[in-house]
Amino acid sequence: MSDTLQRSQGVPAPQRNPDHPPKPPKFRPDIEGLRAFAVVSVVLYHASLLDVYSGYIGVDVFFVISGFLITRLLLESVGKSGIRALPTFYTRRIRRLLPAAMTVVVATVVAARFCAPPLSVRPIAVDGIFTTFYGLNYRLAVEGTQYLNEGSAASPLQHFWSLAVEEQFYLCWPILIVLVVLLGRRYRNALLALLLAVIVVVSFRYSVLSTRTDPPWAYFSMGTRAWELALGGLVAVSASALTRLPRPVAWAGGWLGLTAVVASAFVFNGRTPYPGSAAAMPVVGAAVLIASGCAVQGGAGRLLGVRPLQFGGRMSYSWYLWHWPMLVIAPMILHHALTWPQRTAVVVLSLGAAVITFRLIENPARSLRLPNLQWFAGGAALSGSAIAAAVLVIALVPPLVGRGGNARLLHVSSAASGSVAMQMEAAVEAGLKTIAAPANLTPQPAKAHGDLPSSSGNECHADLLVVAQGPCVYGDPTGKYTVVLFGDSHMQQWQPAFTVAGARDKWRVVNWTKSSCPPAQMTLFDAQLNRIYTECDTWRSRTLQRIAALNPTVVVLTGLDSEAPASWSPAKVAADMAATVRTLQQTTTARIVYLEDTPYPGKNIASCVAAHLDNVRPCNFALKNAYTYPARHQAITEAMRQLGGVTLINPAAWICPKGACPAIVGNLLTYRDQSHLSVEFSSWLAPLIMSVLDELQPHRAG
Repeated sequence: MSDTLQRSQGVPAPQRNPDHPPKPPKFRPDIEGLRAFAVVSVVLYHASLLDVYSGYIGVDVFFVISGFLITRLLLESVGKSGIRALPTFYTRRIRRLLPAAMTVVVATVVAARFCAPPLSVRPIAVDGIFTTFYGLNYRLAVEGTQYLNEGSAASPLQHFWSLAVEEQFYLCWPILIVLVVLLGRRYRNALLALLLAVIVVVSFRYSVLSTRTDPPWAYFSMGTRAWELALGGLVAVSASALTRLPRPVAWAGGWLGLTAVVASAFVFNGRTPYPGSAAAMPVVGAAVLIASGCAVQGGAGRLLGVRPLQFGGRMSYSWYLWHWPMLVIAPMILHHALTWPQRTAVVVLSLGAAVITFRLIENPARSLRLPNLQWFAGGAALSGSAIAAAVLVIALVPPLVGRGGNARLLHVSSAASGSVAMQMEAAVEAGLKTIAAPANLTPQPAKAHGDLPSSSGNECHADLLVVAQGPCVYGDPTGKYTVVLFGDSHMQQWQPAFTVAGARDKWRVVNWTKSSCPPAQMTLFDAQLNRIYTECDTWRSRTLQRIAALNPTVVVLTGLDSEAPASWSPAKVAADMAATVRTLQQTTTARIVYLEDTPYPGKNIASCVAAHLDNVRPCNFALKNAYTYPARHQAITEAMRQLGGVTLINPAAWICPKGACPAIVGNLLTYRDQSHLSVEFSSWLAPLIMSVLDELQPHRAG
């Protein structure tokens, strides 16, 4: 604009001096607009609005922007003040981030105390503590690798993982810059560029490799995201040289970069292995856009500089902080999943909260000039207040212990009269009449999530990446007969019952099960791995070979009815299960038992009981609604009948006699979560398993 004005007045336009290139502009409207696009992408993705299926790329764009701006700031301040710039740098981080962040943490933890399900309050408060120390990303990574946590509700503080990654990077990066500047001042930019390039290459390679082998760590760890921050830093180190870019090249680069960033918000989806190589599209696009803006602010930069995007960029930090807690807590308040108009309303309200936070907290704190020591003390006080709030909330959570009297459970093995099945059916029906949760409820709701069969601790129930298992013998190791349990976690849930039955009836019980891996001959996409579950196919093939070599007396198999995609027809799923059974019939002389899938409560039973300790009846459920795919369930059963030679067992008759399923039987919690039997209830059902094994003994079967 100034060049055009000078030419119109007859004044020669200034020529670029290659020895003294112009400095890149300090304020970058294009970056502010890019911030706005990034936060809008994340918000729309989290709110499931406008089909922004890969809006998560907004976080990657934030990393590139942060790497550029922070490295530019550090180069300037360290160049002037050397090592003395470090306290000031960290002070700026405190006043820029902590006031708004700790406000949201405290508000979220307090809101969770009054609105969240009782079992969720403590984990959310613990997340608040990890958030305060910028360590939440590794807590989430650990929880993500504990595959039995599947089905756990999302934390309203989960989005703080990205801030944790940034701050972990900036614990080290400023110190490295100081060392390079002090030790190699003459070649500082070249040395820093080399160091950043090494970080980009090593971190990107690690990201690509670990995205396939360890997705939770790939997604949340600093090591796999460092290259995104480093690439932004590389642009900052090269900023002066980038001002020499020819205008046509910079103009084209800006549009290409913006196109890559915008497209990446739509071309990926939840099944894209991420970050991996896919992250290169938004990250490199953002870096090219920022690099181009060092030379020219027209074109894409002008588009990003429009007023609405500048406003969005200013609000981006506070909006990012508020939107996710509000989207998670709103359904807790309303007691149902949000409709799209409700999600839209929450997004608008979160923007309103962001504006208030920006004007009353974020901006005033950023403008407040205090000595470094006072800011460090203030930062400690802010963090301490968030920790204190979390600890107080944990302390005030009421004990989630049954409030009724101690209940007695019928031990049918010592019953004096009547058939075992009839007595157990009567006990289950009596459970439907339970009102207050008994004081001796086992497991207690707060401990139900960890109530796992013994095969969970030694890879006898294989995690997602495990394909080899040991002998995994339970029951009576010296027993005359052998039964193999083969399938996924819905087979493993019966291991306690078979273990008790085997010990009493002298059966060896071999547990070969694997997480999310049904016995049916089907290749699946796994949501946790975010790719084709090749380990399942490998494990299934190996296990079938091991069963053939073992040639046991009985093979019992089952799998989660809903493991296969919803788009698969009941006939296909049934045919895949039948293929496995035919393989077993052709390779062994074992009796084959198909144990139909257990009823699904449609709710987390432990969480429901915790929320209804005085009256647990709302936690009971009807059998008619207890299968996600009833047609599929029926098709598998029919396929087993048509095969012939397969013993069918329907556990619904044990768990839900006369069509009703209790949450509590005697003093036992029937389910530990939304689909798995508790260890104690499974063990209690052992007499019914004993009667099955008795019928399958060779001398009885013949």
